[in-house]
Amino acid sequence: MAKKILVVEDEYSINDILTITLKSEGYIVESVFDGKSALEKIDTFKPDLVLLDLMLPDIDGFEVCKRISKDHLVIMITARDSIFDKIVGLELGADDYIVKPFEIREVVARVKALFRSIEKEKNNNSDEFIKLGEGIEVDIKGKRVFKNGTEVQLKRQEAALFFFLLDNRNRVFTRAELLDKVWGYDYCGDSRTVDVHIRRIRAKLGCPDFIETVFGIGYVMR
Repeated sequence: MAKKILVVEDEYSINDILTITLKSEGYIVESVFDGKSALEKIDTFKPDLVLLDLMLPDIDGFEVCKRISKDHLVIMITARDSIFDKIVGLELGADDYIVKPFEIREVVARVKALFRSIEKEKNNNSDEFIKLGEGIEVDIKGKRVFKNGTEVQLKRQEAALFFFLLDNRNRVFTRAELLDKVWGYDYCGDSRTVDVHIRRIRAKLGCPDFIETVFGIGYVMR
């Protein structure tokens, strides 16, 4: 079944090119031009992914992301290119962040990559569990984490970082190495992206010392 994408962008020309291009790639696409309409459309359209502009005419894009990121994939598309804005977006649950002006082929590539990653996670089901203490159990093949029997909802990149550190326990990695290994060599983000994701993982697992900070170097899972 074709994936459904909601485009939330108040610039008509950008909204049009995103909508037309994604439809040509086989996706089911709806588009809106403000935050209020986005929240209403999400309830009825139930998209698999939301392409979200930050500078909307009514509700701030960050607020929209905060409301929807728990249940929907979100790629932010915005002219706000400061590291602070990127970190805030990631903290609020965005799965990716694309800065304007962008190349439309890059947007399509990132959309496809995000969906591929999600499908891989769904297909890797397994009953192979390990216990890590503190009430934490990990489904190795299924890439799932449980806290006291309840599954911890890790976002895509949080899970990728967690399982990379898990697969390389007791090895210390610098932030640059983690960006390279987890995000990919062509990732343009700041090294503080790693810190953001570590904080979110620790908070969700309820054990701040589970992933150790090695002062002046980076991180390690013991």
